[in-house]
Amino acid sequence: MHHRLMRDVVVVLVSGVTLAACSEAPTDPTTRDESVPAFEREETGHDGLAGEVIATGLDNPRHLAIGPRGALYVAEAGLGAGNEAEGVQEGLGFTGSVTVIERPRSARPKQHRILTGLVSAAIEEGGEVQTIGPDGIGFASRAAHAPLYVSFGGVGPFGLGLLVEYSGDGVATTIADVGAASIDWTTDHADLWEEFPDANPYGMLAVPDHLYVVDAAANTLVEVLRNGEVHVLAYFPNYADIGGLRDAVPTCVARGPDGALYIGTLALEERFVQGPGQALVYRVDPSDTDPEDLGRILAVATVWASGFDTISACTFAPNGDFLATEMFAGEMFSGDVVRVPFRHPDRKYRFGEGQVVLPTGIAAGVGAVYVSSFGSSIEAGAGQVVRFRSH
Repeated sequence: MHHRLMRDVVVVLVSGVTLAACSEAPTDPTTRDESVPAFEREETGHDGLAGEVIATGLDNPRHLAIGPRGALYVAEAGLGAGNEAEGVQEGLGFTGSVTVIERPRSARPKQHRILTGLVSAAIEEGGEVQTIGPDGIGFASRAAHAPLYVSFGGVGPFGLGLLVEYSGDGVATTIADVGAASIDWTTDHADLWEEFPDANPYGMLAVPDHLYVVDAAANTLVEVLRNGEVHVLAYFPNYADIGGLRDAVPTCVARGPDGALYIGTLALEERFVQGPGQALVYRVDPSDTDPEDLGRILAVATVWASGFDTISACTFAPNGDFLATEMFAGEMFSGDVVRVPFRHPDRKYRFGEGQVVLPTGIAAGVGAVYVSSFGSSIEAGAGQVVRFRSH
């Protein structure tokens, strides 16, 4: 059985590559909160925010999450079978980790790894290196001892494909094998896509009483129950109208001000075939889902916004704006960050080009946006977190 670990994130051998995803804690305001330091107010063009590096030395940083006491947590996919001297090496290793950045809004944030030795895999196909490991990360609350959730990409041994809960003292509890569940579902529905069966659980969202994961290979949004059950809620279609090169690849899930779920897609192959602007953001109302009804699974997702360029991570800011990283945006394909006012999904304001490289994660706090940069690299320690603050 052919299994693509990260089929649609081709390696740009400037840095070696994989995919990121994102999720973030829910937001609630439906109108702009003017007490929050605002981003630029232009109605067109760019936001013009300046970025500053607040963390370095990371190994393929992916998703970001703001946790207890406002600390910023980083999932690091690791180096596969490599090490700090050799960088990414093909094979299975335990080089994944989670880093926390204390006081990320301060002049001197402090970073340190709180989890190490997590599973990481790198595979080379046709000169392309793909690395997976701890990819998604999140908290259901910001209470002092709230557990941390980490989703592992791929499917296979030693924890790949799992959604894992870590207690405050680092005790790990497996919630579900999402990768295995995706293989089962795509086997049962192999008629939906020529590449099935396949699995790569990636971005995740933790909110009170609910855990959601998007699978970038199965093209699904799933809900994970505490008893380990995995329910497919939505399927994001592939459109074989350009020689079979369409592939949605959902990378992130975030909860919007209206309580609905918003899912960003990578659409990488379309970007290089048809040009920029092929990625979409879908909206899914959880109250409209029915995992027992295939027709509902296939139809419940609706397009909320279009015209994005390879979305790799997404979240909502405290003021309700939608934020996303665009992994291969710009003339040099180095990446960008985009802001979309919630009430005006046809408007886009960018502020990251030239300041981030292959961005693969995003989180937003009051007055600041944090972005993973060099989120996919064959070099050890190349990863960074860049902070954008309002003027």
